[in-house]
Amino acid sequence: MAGHSSIRVVVFAVLIFAFSAGTPAQAGGLGHYAPAVPNIRDFFEPEPGVYYLQYTPYYNTAAFKDSGGSSASSIVIHPGPGPGVPVNVDAKIHAITLIPTFIWVTPWKILGAQVGAYMMPTVANINLSAALEGQVLGLQKSADQANYAWGDMYFQPIWLDWSFQHFDLEFGEGFWAPVGKFNTTQVNVGPFTSTVPSASNVGLGYWTNQMQAGAAWYPFSNKGTAVTTALTWEINSKQQNIDITPGQRLSLNWGISQYLPVTRDQSRLIEVGVTGYGNWQVTSDTGSAARSSAKDQAQAIGGQVGYTIVPSSVAINVRYLHEYAARSAFMGDWVGVSFAVKAF
Repeated sequence: MAGHSSIRVVVFAVLIFAFSAGTPAQAGGLGHYAPAVPNIRDFFEPEPGVYYLQYTPYYNTAAFKDSGGSSASSIVIHPGPGPGVPVNVDAKIHAITLIPTFIWVTPWKILGAQVGAYMMPTVANINLSAALEGQVLGLQKSADQANYAWGDMYFQPIWLDWSFQHFDLEFGEGFWAPVGKFNTTQVNVGPFTSTVPSASNVGLGYWTNQMQAGAAWYPFSNKGTAVTTALTWEINSKQQNIDITPGQRLSLNWGISQYLPVTRDQSRLIEVGVTGYGNWQVTSDTGSAARSSAKDQAQAIGGQVGYTIVPSSVAINVRYLHEYAARSAFMGDWVGVSFAVKAF
């Protein structure tokens, strides 16, 4: 497809909330990266320049799945020794996030790879961990409150892309800084008192080292067709004011994308594709506040439609993904809209 290198004007993005892993007594156990957000080709660098992109993902759920994958209206938490305390779960959650992203793809190369970097602040009305804790502990009346605040910020100073006629390979490493709104509170659960994150939190209260490796295959030399995949690994630090270190996480993104010309000169393109992901907690939470060895997971599938104006390096994409399986996590639907433009 003519002008392909100029139309990949977005990079992958992440969300400040992902999937609930465990119980309020655990006070942790979820990750920063949300695999529902990035578009199919977003893992690979565009041509050198400075870019701005805006992601606006929306998440809606009415179901919480237990460790066996069945719908659960209550869970058992363990704020102290003994068999635990059953609490009801209201899983009706609506969450929306604004993710402005500033990207720099340099003209330099290292070991044959194009070098880039970016930073990503976030703004959201809630995170899913806080929503669950608020529901089961009665810390708030509704998880749909308009509680917009700054969330955690992601920096990726290492972003390398090796581009070939039929393949792209990428590697990136960065970190999440816990600059978002995060507080703790004391709650009584049965005869016990526990320290838990506040239900109004937007940040997660811990640092995350994030590493990612991706690959794209282009069956045809014009790169109009792409088959992509990416693995993302998260290693978390101890949570602020709570003795818990959330477990490590692994996410797998995959997608098949096809560009179709709208105009004869291929200056206007439509992109259609199918996409999905898997997200797993692979190690248990640790620390005195980690009362369970349960690990969460979720899988989803969906589609994507986009429109690109090649001369202006402008792209708009709309995505929808349905989570069809989950364990110890919410299960719902994602709708996302992204806009990207090359600034200079």
